[in-house]
Amino acid sequence: MRPVQLFAGLAALCAGMVALPSAAQAEPTTTWTVKIQNLTPSGSQPLSPPVVVVHSPSVHVWQMGRFASRGVAAVAEDGDAPRLIKEVSKRPGVRAAFAAASAPIAPGKTATFQVKVRPGDRISIVSMLVNTNDGFTGVDALPPRPGSVRTMAYDAGSEKNLETKATIPGPCCNNPMVRAPEKRPISKHKGIMACGDLDRDTYGWTGQVAELTFAR
Repeated sequence: MRPVQLFAGLAALCAGMVALPSAAQAEPTTTWTVKIQNLTPSGSQPLSPPVVVVHSPSVHVWQMGRFASRGVAAVAEDGDAPRLIKEVSKRPGVRAAFAAASAPIAPGKTATFQVKVRPGDRISIVSMLVNTNDGFTGVDALPPRPGSVRTMAYDAGSEKNLETKATIPGPCCNNPMVRAPEKRPISKHKGIMACGDLDRDTYGWTGQVAELTFAR
């Protein structure tokens, strides 16, 4: 084969390779509508604007039995969504992170948002029970599927459950950014224990505290 013919063949092959779409470009996305409903009793526990994170399967925003990151603790203690969004946005494998509401979700009320996911993506959510020290609810690396999921209350383990007006940011007490630190792994929340200023009948709950409904 003459050199001119060889170079012409290579040029044509390279041109063909460049024309092929990349895997990322060809990868489809699906839009999901997600509704979050607060299941706690009337007047008890508003939910802070939920932080929603879309990420690859290798990422975990939080996990039962593990220590909460500073961003997760910031949401669980004070409903500080921007801090967690900033934290997770720096992680490899995170596609998107945002607050799903502009205000707390009152008991019995709902918030609805849309999210785009790629095949294999997971969704994590973190939302504070605002009349607690560091209680939160949400999901960890959930594959989106049509239907509903109910979520329980978790204890972030980053602040003592004093249940005092001086240490709780919610409308029962209005004292944000006041901490009584501790260092324990994330665990199931024991509920309002009436060990401080909070009345169990007013601010307590039983069972699951939120319901997530997914629809394409």
